[in-house]
Amino acid sequence: MSRKFKSPDFYETYPALFHNYYPMVKTKTVNQLSDAGFAFYRSVLNLDAIIDNREVQRIFTVLELQEYAIKKLSSVYPEEHNFWNVWNCRKKEYQEAIFLEKELFVNFSEQKYIEVADKKSAFGKIAIDSLFELSENSDKKLYENLIESHKYFSLGFQIYDDIEDFNEDFIGKQFNIAVHELSKKVDFEKYPDVGMLKKVFYVTGLGFTLLQKSLDSFQKAKSFLEDEESGWYKTIEEMQNAVSTYYETTFAYIEILKKKNELKNKPHKRIFFDYSEISRQEIKNGLAFIEKEFSENYAELQHFMWLSKKDGFDNEKQLHYSDTFQRAMLNDCLLHLSEKFHLKTDLFFKEENNYFLKRVNKDEIGAWSYFSTVKEIAADIDDLGQIMQQFIISRHNHLVDEYCAKAISISIEDRSTENGGIETWIIPKNDLTKLQNKQDHFNSSKWGKGPDVEVVANFLYALFLYDAETYFSAIKKGVDYLISEQNIDGHWESRWYYGKYYGTYVCLRLLNCFPKEFFETKQKSLNFLKTSQNENGSFGSEENLIMSTSFARLSLNFFPSENSTINFRNSERFLLNNQLIDGSWKAENFIRPKTNEPYKSKTLTTAFVLKSLI
Repeated sequence: MSRKFKSPDFYETYPALFHNYYPMVKTKTVNQLSDAGFAFYRSVLNLDAIIDNREVQRIFTVLELQEYAIKKLSSVYPEEHNFWNVWNCRKKEYQEAIFLEKELFVNFSEQKYIEVADKKSAFGKIAIDSLFELSENSDKKLYENLIESHKYFSLGFQIYDDIEDFNEDFIGKQFNIAVHELSKKVDFEKYPDVGMLKKVFYVTGLGFTLLQKSLDSFQKAKSFLEDEESGWYKTIEEMQNAVSTYYETTFAYIEILKKKNELKNKPHKRIFFDYSEISRQEIKNGLAFIEKEFSENYAELQHFMWLSKKDGFDNEKQLHYSDTFQRAMLNDCLLHLSEKFHLKTDLFFKEENNYFLKRVNKDEIGAWSYFSTVKEIAADIDDLGQIMQQFIISRHNHLVDEYCAKAISISIEDRSTENGGIETWIIPKNDLTKLQNKQDHFNSSKWGKGPDVEVVANFLYALFLYDAETYFSAIKKGVDYLISEQNIDGHWESRWYYGKYYGTYVCLRLLNCFPKEFFETKQKSLNFLKTSQNENGSFGSEENLIMSTSFARLSLNFFPSENSTINFRNSERFLLNNQLIDGSWKAENFIRPKTNEPYKSKTLTTAFVLKSLI
């Protein structure tokens, strides 16, 4: 059925999916039928390649697989058995489907498309035929219902398959319902890139219309069945769930594209700071890129996530976006640049501070959540610590007094652990509200409670900058916790970030506040940094070389004697060689909030590189 030559697991034991309906057939016989069916299925895939792509070398594979299948079937059905008449009818159906599919190009109708999908699955229907024949035609109505169910399953599968194969079929000039429907609305000549056409397919809403037709077909397929425990019913349901997930994921992607575009084009009157006097061209080019993103409301910096009701989230909207934490990180880099080059940025950072004040949580704790629109996400000490650093470094300590005191108190008094760590989420230990109980449940079931090494280090550094004397005890215990968590090779592992170097950097940054202490721990980290550099001067692995190299350089800055070494200069050369023409560096995996959904940003990568270069 699919031109991608993929074999869903259920094809390997197709007749067994219907065994529940014909329990009188022996399991051994069903296994023989399954072997024959899977061999013939693979022969059909190869035959498709011959017909569609003229891969004539596959003809011998087709013959071998069909010979094997026929031998297996012959061991079940004697030559004179009626099954072979049914077999010949199904062969004829498949042949008709081949010719009918070509006609769809010039004489399309929905009914004809349904007929093609049904007849192309003729050999799948033999799984039902074979069991019906062995049951001696025990229940004609059941058989008819299964055949109808199979028809609508095949239709749903074919629509979904066409959507997935959009690019491949467009290039290969094979009939595809998705391409056909889009051709009625869009002039393909205006879109020479097939990837762009696929996006247009969804933006116009056609993609979701067809996906819904696929889902409706699977639902119709289930309507003919009574036994919800059968392998067939479960297979339909699994496909329905897969398409539903694809629908939601794709819908989220399109909504994100729309929201990004909306943010980019939303006007604002703020002005970036003046950096024209900087003499280093690579720094100016990087800042020019960041300024451009600033003018577009940092749309690229935003972290977008789709948190659905299906996953247990209960919010007004399912699409959430925020740059609160990322913007605080970005501003930290810009503050260091402004200090290094003596830039006039007071007004800029006063407005940036106001940006965060508008985003303080509206509850008794205050502080900041990673996504303020998600009720199930509590405020956390990583956001708190990062924004505290901005207030302090921009010389607005009074904002910490006014907006952070309660959250700091709860974190230290209620969320400190016996080993000196501090849990990530800022929730009181006792007398939780209904919402806090829900957040606490999500912390346990989805996010993890911590403490998390890199988060603790970031928060304690903010406390040190704010009032090292008042919070000395918490900081000292936290440092002991961090030292105990150092890996044997000298790095610190991060829970929320990719690579070995961000965690190492923030831990060393805190330890550097104690210049005469923790020599052995610092030296172990230095050895890690010196021995983990790649030959080209970079640090880290392929998916985050730029970010890892930046954090490694920032870490090496705590060891001034290393800054003049050849290796340190090689790391600078690597970064400069990878600066893009627009002044930026490529986005790399950085934050990992959910499995397989990394956050990355060119804007943030660029900011960290610039910070590491000064």
